[in-house]
Amino acid sequence: MSDRVPSHRSTGEDVFLALLLWVLDAIIGIVVLLTTLGSTDFNIFEPDRHADMTSVFSYVAGFAGVVLLSAIGLYRGGHRVSVAAQVLAAMAILAFCNAGFSGHLTL
Repeated sequence: MSDRVPSHRSTGEDVFLALLLWVLDAIIGIVVLLTTLGSTDFNIFEPDRHADMTSVFSYVAGFAGVVLLSAIGLYRGGHRVSVAAQVLAAMAILAFCNAGFSGHLTL
């Protein structure tokens, strides 16, 4: 007999973990966004189109990289649905950053 962990988890457990990680990703992503906005000269009541938002979107893109790294760990643990959910979340975060870097998004 082998004491190895099974490579495939139950679907219910995997879906629950995926939803839990999406909630955590959303909360942490908003905290990162607001924290970096607070460290810039951005004023929400008097928006300036020429304010430098590069550092804000750089930190949020770095958070997307952390989300992708968590997907690697989930893959090794056998959580296939959670891996797909984390990759989807990271791609959505990177699309948000891309829109911000290209100027198509104004905060």
